[in-house]
Order: sequence, then C-alpha cells, then structure tokens
Amino acid sequence: MKKGNQEKDTLDRSRGKSRFIYQQLAEQLRKEIEEGGLKPGDTVPSMDTLAERHQVNKATVRQALAELTARGFVYSIPAKGTFVADPARRQREDISKRSLCIGWISRVSGHSKTGRYHTELMDAVRHALNQIRGHLIVLTTGNLDAASFCKVVGEAHLDGAILVGPFFSEPIKMLGESGLPCVLIDDACRGGRIDSILLDNRLGAFQAISHLLSLGHQRIALITGPSDWKITQERMAGAQEAFTEAGIPEKDITILPSDFSPEGGHAAFVELLKNTPRPTAVFCFNDEMAAGALHALYEHSNLKVPDDISIMGFDDISWTTMTHPPLTTIHVDRERMAKEAVDRLQSTMTEKDHLPFTTVLTTKLVVRKSTGPSVPPGG
Repeated sequence: MKKGNQEKDTLDRSRGKSRFIYQQLAEQLRKEIEEGGLKPGDTVPSMDTLAERHQVNKATVRQALAELTARGFVYSIPAKGTFVADPARRQREDISKRSLCIGWISRVSGHSKTGRYHTELMDAVRHALNQIRGHLIVLTTGNLDAASFCKVVGEAHLDGAILVGPFFSEPIKMLGESGLPCVLIDDACRGGRIDSILLDNRLGAFQAISHLLSLGHQRIALITGPSDWKITQERMAGAQEAFTEAGIPEKDITILPSDFSPEGGHAAFVELLKNTPRPTAVFCFNDEMAAGALHALYEHSNLKVPDDISIMGFDDISWTTMTHPPLTTIHVDRERMAKEAVDRLQSTMTEKDHLPFTTVLTTKLVVRKSTGPSVPPGG
C-alpha cells in the first residue's frame, strides 16, 4: 500500500464470515503485492496502521502476516519490520513446501536398452528424492536434435531434471540456459553451466588391470563399450596406463569393442575364444558384459573360472553376487551418486546464488571368486 493511501475497508463482515477476516486481509495484501502496489523490498505497513485501516485488532493482522510469511510473500526482520519478498524468493520457498516433479532424462534409458546399472541408479535417485517430496518422471530423448530435445523437456513441466550421460553438449547447454534446474550424471559439459557428478572411470580401470597384473596375468583382453562414449575412453585410458606402468606390450592386449549389454559381452567372448594364444584374463568394461561373457564361456567352452581364465567387470551391480562364480568388479557408489545429485539439484532450485561445479567420485576394487592366479600353459 502506498504511503498515505487511505484505502477503504472492503473486508466482508457479514454473519459467519468474521472468523475468516484474517484470511481476507492476507488475500488483499497478497493481491496488492502481485499487482505491484507493494514492491519487493518495500516495508509492509505496521500492524497498528493495518489494524486501524481495516478496523480489526492486531491479533487478526498478526495472523494475516503469518499466513503471508508462510507463503513466502513477506518476511520479517526483528526490530526493523516486515518486508515484501522478491518473486524468486517466493518461488524457492514454494518449491521447498510442495511435491516436486523431477525428470530422469537419458539417451540410454529406453525400455529394453535400460541396463541394470541405470535401473539401480534410478532407484537410488528415487529414494533420495523421497526425502524432499519429489517424484521421478522418465523421459527418453534418444537422438533428438537440441531444439526438439528442449521442446520435449519443456512440455513435461518439470521442476528440475537429472540428466544421465552420455549426452551431446548442445542440448545440455540449451537446457542450462533455459533456467530449468539440472544436474548431469556420468558426463560433463564444458561451458554448460550445469552441475556434474562424475565417476573416476580412469582410476577404476587402472585398479582392475592392476589387480589382474598382481595375479600374474600377462595376456589380458578388454571387452569395451562404444568408442565414442566418454566412459569407454576413460576406462581405456586407465587400463592402458596400468599396462604401460607394468611394461606389458600391445601384442599381449586384446581389445574387443562391444556395447555394454549382456548380449554384447556374450558375442565378444565367443570371438575371444577363437584367439590363439588365448588370454588368461578378461576385463569387461561393465558387469553386464561380464555376465554375458560368463554365459558364453559355459556355453561354448570347457574352461573354468578362475582356474583357466579370470573374468572381472565394472559397476558392482546386484547381479555380481549371483553369477557363478561371484564376480570380481569395481564398485560404484550409486547411493552416494544419487544423493549428491539430488542435493545439488535442491540447491540449484532453492539457492539464488548457487554456482554449478563438478564432483568426481572414487571407485573401489571388490575381489570375489571370478579372478585368480594366472596358470602357465601346462601348469
């Protein structure tokens, strides 16, 4: 209300309405704030002024201001007064009080293509979102161009989004510029102004190869993922670093490209069985390919694991304790990854000055029964 404005009292005092007078007063003040009569930062008239203007007692005014405060329209500073909140503050406070609609957006989460790693990560994200009254909506964008991608996301009316890599940089940048709070998992986008949660894939692969080398393996095969994926490139770099440190020549390393699926691991291992001399150990770039490799081994050979050949994976999904034998692998803390992503998303939505940054999570070797000492031919 502008200074000096002697607005006529318009509260409805008819019978049966008196108990709601504070709500009527709160609604009038809210309307004046939204119409610009009271602007962000303005001082709200004192309780005495409002009580006199509307011919109510100060207890009614206090109730009205308490309701506006709870809804994020005003805030009080002790000994200074009550002030109009800016719209961004109101939006952030509204977000903190209602159920959130969060998008799970991935190029690889399309029905039959969704692997166990991603479903377990999705479950962990859902659990973390429960703590902030959020629910997940799955959007599959495939290979849409950047404009179509942003259109699909915009039409979902999301409060925020968790993007699961790999992603092309252009749609990420466009989404970041749209103002939608976002967090990117398993990928990063230079200049994208978006938080990223990454895994130290290079370290994990280095740990895997170092483990196999420590068991005496010299001829090691790698079953990799798509060559244009960052995680494939990073895991390859970590493996090659371990080989170089140990002085293993390239001729002793067999590389079989695959696609991170159990079927891909199966097909790659069938090809591997044709090699002479046969590798004594296989490092699969994820657990699902390792499970497929184990299946192929039992279908197409008489080899025993780990007596004749060692096999290990990466991710430590739930399957790894149920394979025969239980799989040696590289552990990825999906629960921590999910919590970090949700915490970062909440900060983006509620903190006006949030600055995006990248977190890199470490990995851990988990030794089970699928790896053992290398046995020389005839040994």
